[in-house]
Amino acid sequence: MRQPKPFYRKSKQAWYVQVGKRQVSLGKDEKQAWKRYHQVMAENEPIKDNTTIETLFERYLDWVQEHRKPGTYTKVRYLLSRFARFIGKKAKVAKLSGADLSRWVESESTWNSTTRSDGIKAVLRCFNWAVGKQYLVANHVASVPEKPSRKRREVVYSDTEWQELRGYVNDTAFGDLLDFMWETGCRPLEARMLESRHVDLKAGVAIFPPSEAKGGKHERVIYLTDTAAEICQRRVERYPSGPIMRNKTGRPWTKDAIGCRFQRLTRKLGRRACAYAIRHSFATQGLINGLDSLTLSQLMGHSDVSTLAKNYAHLAKNPSYLREQARKLRKT
Repeated sequence: MRQPKPFYRKSKQAWYVQVGKRQVSLGKDEKQAWKRYHQVMAENEPIKDNTTIETLFERYLDWVQEHRKPGTYTKVRYLLSRFARFIGKKAKVAKLSGADLSRWVESESTWNSTTRSDGIKAVLRCFNWAVGKQYLVANHVASVPEKPSRKRREVVYSDTEWQELRGYVNDTAFGDLLDFMWETGCRPLEARMLESRHVDLKAGVAIFPPSEAKGGKHERVIYLTDTAAEICQRRVERYPSGPIMRNKTGRPWTKDAIGCRFQRLTRKLGRRACAYAIRHSFATQGLINGLDSLTLSQLMGHSDVSTLAKNYAHLAKNPSYLREQARKLRKT
């Protein structure tokens, strides 16, 4: 088929190219129009089975960068680049199989089960995206033998264990961060990114708009207890712009900085400690204390109540918990 060429429309004083049944604007500057033309044609050129993995990944990453959050793009780019390095950038799409993914993640000796699972999912999503866009006829890596599964977080703090952990934290900066997560059950990322503009002390909530919330579809409402509200009030007054949770030097907390602090806590406690365990504890204690799943899901910002069932199904094996629920059910 003859490839369409750019043409100039005097009525619009701009360059265009005909792609299928639509005309795509290339802009008014001729030099830039030709540059844009090559990009458009590359985007609309079908990917064939003899296409290299490098070409497929580049096309997919362009889409991810445009339609997903920067953090998601960075993570996906890293995982796909690791696979491309393992299998070879010039490897043909049709030559790949699910077994290649298994061999790849096994070779990543420093990765845990969660990262290995994320790596396989990133490649699978790329191929599924290509099939959905009709760039590929089939997903050649769909069947993955011995696919690793994400291990459920086992760390849960009782009130006593929490007080022990908290006793090792002497500075207000880190203490406020921990107390806020303990009181609200929010995600560590939400605590780190919280700004004064998100906080409504009169309403007793902190609200992230959909564009800043996980999933990007619904606003995230964090309900503030008295302790959480007091922390916010102090920190909003001190940091009226930018993140309000900051370290002793006044710099916003980072994921790595928090991770380092928890490594030190792990050594002091003699057992594993991590930031996300605080949220895990909030959910577990809520269920044990009889809070209904719908309410707890709202407090935690889950988009689906089934998230609780998936992540906290281990409570079904807790005889003390089940016995207490049975008693509550028959109380008159």
